[in-house]
Amino acid sequence: MKFMSTSVLKRWAISAIGLWALSAGALATTVVPPDFEQLVNESDFVVRAVVKSVTSEFRTNATGKTIITKVTLDVREVVAGTPPAEVVLQMLGGKVGDEELVLEGAPRFKVGDEDVLFVRDNGRTMVPLVAMMHGRYPVMRENATGRRYMARENRIPLTATAEVALPMTDDATATAAAARESTKAPAQAMAPEDFVQRVKATVNPRYVRAKR
Repeated sequence: MKFMSTSVLKRWAISAIGLWALSAGALATTVVPPDFEQLVNESDFVVRAVVKSVTSEFRTNATGKTIITKVTLDVREVVAGTPPAEVVLQMLGGKVGDEELVLEGAPRFKVGDEDVLFVRDNGRTMVPLVAMMHGRYPVMRENATGRRYMARENRIPLTATAEVALPMTDDATATAAAARESTKAPAQAMAPEDFVQRVKATVNPRYVRAKR
């Protein structure tokens, strides 16, 4: 299938989700927010990492030609599980030259991003994070004080682990919500160290993972 305009690519990407998911053994593409226990224990591993590189390339599989993006991580801390020596996330979508495949709702990474990532099925699913955007938690820095704090993928400060289970707003809604936040919102957000400790305390060796 030829790649054409961006609008055509978006429509094709949405239909491709089902094909990719079926090949990976998934039965549905609807993203349901996990609660914190599910987020932690459905992960293969959890890392605090900084993005070293982001590269996209063409790939041919059983469904035809597609684009994938490789996100290479500099792991600063292993929070849970056992990641490989080099962590390179493989995600459906990306841009090669003037051809782009857009996967709506998927996180977009850039070099220098620091995140706590809940990784599952890397290389075997369209987005190797638990519940797609719900598996990424950026480490932000407050401009006024330099304090580092946790946020959700939409950049809204994370003040409690219970907020993990809230639906994710789209970009426009997130921007409006951020504008309504008080200037104290980042100060009220969880520190990265606190978030990491909560993750470690929530790991349950007896947890039975959902089948995919």
